Amino acid sequence: MRRTLRGLSLPALAVALMALALLASSLALPAAAQGAGEHVGSGERAGSGQGVGQGRGAGAGEREGEGHGQGAGRGYFGTNQLIKLIVMAGLAGLALGVVTVLGFRFRKWLLLVSVGVAGFYLAGLLCPICSVQNVFIKWNTAYLLLVLLPVVLALFAGRVYCGYVCPYGALQELLHVRKWAPKIPPRWRRALGLLKYAVLAYLVIHALATWTEILKDMTPFKAFFALGGTPLTLGLSAGFALLSVFTWRPFCEVLCPLGALLSLVSRVSVFRLAADEGCSSCGACTSRCPATTCDGGKVRFEDCFLCGECVRTCGAKSLRWQFRWRNSVTCRGEKTDGA
Repeated sequence: MRRTLRGLSLPALAVALMALALLASSLALPAAAQGAGEHVGSGERAGSGQGVGQGRGAGAGEREGEGHGQGAGRGYFGTNQLIKLIVMAGLAGLALGVVTVLGFRFRKWLLLVSVGVAGFYLAGLLCPICSVQNVFIKWNTAYLLLVLLPVVLALFAGRVYCGYVCPYGALQELLHVRKWAPKIPPRWRRALGLLKYAVLAYLVIHALATWTEILKDMTPFKAFFALGGTPLTLGLSAGFALLSVFTWRPFCEVLCPLGALLSLVSRVSVFRLAADEGCSSCGACTSRCPATTCDGGKVRFEDCFLCGECVRTCGAKSLRWQFRWRNSVTCRGEKTDGA
């Protein structure tokens, strides 16, 4: 079975996923539109009567009733949230296969699929800035499932969503040219990375206090995926695109509130990358890790994007996908528990 999975072509699976997304949209959207139309009709009739009864005019009542009818017609899944859930689950399944079965091979293909399907086809899939606010505001819709899926994935296997599924992070990584990247001390990057936790706290507090969302169009690349935007949002996206060429995932590492949430959850993930007794602290993984989360075989897993550079670089093959609570051996030969 393992050999069969290794022999599968990820590009073929990617094409199948795109076909599934198109099929789901062709089935879900007409049904949602029909349901919305039926509720709009009943909403218009109710709105007209309400408007006349309250003396506000049939036109005003009709518009109000139409709005309520459309809202009811969207239902729990809305017009495209079911499609997004299907695509997100499919990409997550492929990502787990790349990490656990394929040894991180075909990862670039999956990033391209994420940008194409989750990015341009679904207009960004799950906006990092909106998601941490709308999980409270839209708790009674399928939006809650859209946010919970990456959280559950992080609880199981770390930041798989960040490293593979999220189109915003994928586009940044695809734009990056490593040989042009300046050397930034790891302690500086860790200090800058604290900003994303402040952004997360601010957005959550604001959402709970006002029950409204802010900065919803300010996520870099959201204007690109939506194929339009204001001069401000387009300029912001272009600026981060240029910054991504020289800096590895700048928005992800410094400002992304969803990444901050998944980083917190990943601290208690069931599985993680860790070194076994074969590690000699040669430093190969440290020099190759683009996120500077490796230090002589020790992985700061909450900030790891599971790119696999450390695993592919390790000559001793000591970095392995391990159960969190198994007994492991550090690079110094001292026995520790997995926590």
